[in-house]
Amino acid sequence: MKKIIISSLVLMAPLAAAAATLGDILGTIRSLVNTIIPLFMVVAVAVFLWGIVKYITSAGDEEKQKSARGYIIYGLIGLFVMVAFWGIIQVVASTFGITPGGTISLPTINP
Repeated sequence: MKKIIISSLVLMAPLAAAAATLGDILGTIRSLVNTIIPLFMVVAVAVFLWGIVKYITSAGDEEKQKSARGYIIYGLIGLFVMVAFWGIIQVVASTFGITPGGTISLPTINP
């Protein structure tokens, strides 16, 4: 079964390559990232704030404070990873000249 899936993906790869250009693919990825990353950032901020609330309400219980610190750390790590990922996508998109509409500026030669 695994061989059938892999071989069908390999055989369909030229079709996918012919169907879209690099600009279309990068534009789609950029629009998808610009839609999903803010949602994940909201979740990461919520986890961070939940950790702060749990830490404040732990009232000296070491085990609860340790659990709350984990939420705070995971929230901060999540925010850092998402901002870094978003920044890398923006750098790649600006390097290839992709505008938010998903178009790419083609080079021209003046005779």
